[in-house]
Amino acid sequence: MPILLLFVVVLSWGFSWYAMVLQVADASALLSLTYRAILAAVLMCAGLVVTRKWRSIAWQDQVWLALLGFCLFSMNFLSFYIAANYLTSGLLAVIFSTAAIFGAINARLFLRSAFEAHVLLAGVMGTIGLYLLLRPEIHDVSATSVDWWAIALPLAGTYLFSLGNLISMRLAKTYSLPNIIGQGMAWGALILTLLCLVTRETWVIPPSGLFWGGVVYLAVVSSLLAFITYLSLLKRVGPARASYATVLFPIVAMLVSTVAESYIWTVSAIIGLCLALGGSFLIFYRQL
Repeated sequence: MPILLLFVVVLSWGFSWYAMVLQVADASALLSLTYRAILAAVLMCAGLVVTRKWRSIAWQDQVWLALLGFCLFSMNFLSFYIAANYLTSGLLAVIFSTAAIFGAINARLFLRSAFEAHVLLAGVMGTIGLYLLLRPEIHDVSATSVDWWAIALPLAGTYLFSLGNLISMRLAKTYSLPNIIGQGMAWGALILTLLCLVTRETWVIPPSGLFWGGVVYLAVVSSLLAFITYLSLLKRVGPARASYATVLFPIVAMLVSTVAESYIWTVSAIIGLCLALGGSFLIFYRQL
C-alpha cells in the first residue's frame, strides 16, 4: 500500500536527524559521516551483487557518478553534520525541506522549465518561515560568526542535494536507480575517506553505544531502507506525490527535537514552521 510506504519513509527520515546529532557528540562531523557512508555503501553494493542486480556503469559516465557522490552522498550530508553542532535536529530537517524550492529553481535554470509565480511565492514563504524559526539563533547576543555559517551550511547542502537529483535524473535515463544509488554511495564514501586523509583526521573508535547505534540506524534505515522504500513509492504514485515525504518528515523531526532536545516552541516558531513547510507543499501541490 502506498500509504504504508510513505509512512516508512517519513518515520525513517524523521528520526534520522536526531541520530545524526547523537553521532557528532562523540566524534568529528567528518569522521561520523565517513563511518556511516562506508557502511551504507558496502551494504548497498553487496546487496546488489548478492541479488544479481549489479550492473557496471560505463567509464564515460563515472564523472557524473562522482559528481553524484559529491553532491548527494557526501558534501551535502557533511554540511548538515557540521551544523548539527549548532542547531537542533528539527531545525536542520526544516531547512532540508527547502529542497523542493531549490528543485523548482534548478528546473528553471538547467532544464529550461517555465517559471511560475508560485515558485517565487514558495521561496518567499520558505525564507520568512526559516527566519522566524532561526531568529533566536540569528539574534543571540552570545553568538559568533560561526553561527551564521551554521545556518548557511545546511542551506548550501540542501542546494547540493537538489543538484544531485538532477544528476541522478540524467543517469537514470541509462541505468537503474538501485545501481546509481549504490555506486553513487561508493563514490561518496571514497570522497569522504580521501578528505579524512587529506585533513589528517584521527581515526578514533568511539566507545559509545549511542554513536554506533546512530551509525547503524543512519546507514541501514535512513540510507538503505528509506531509499529503497522511497523508490518503491516513486514507482507506484509518481514523483510529485512521493515527494510529499520531504514535507512530512520535518514535522516528525521537530516532534523528536521537542522531546529529546527540549526545543522551546514560540508563536513565531510555529508560524515559521507553517510557512517553511507551506512553501515546500506549494511546490508539490502544483505538480499534482
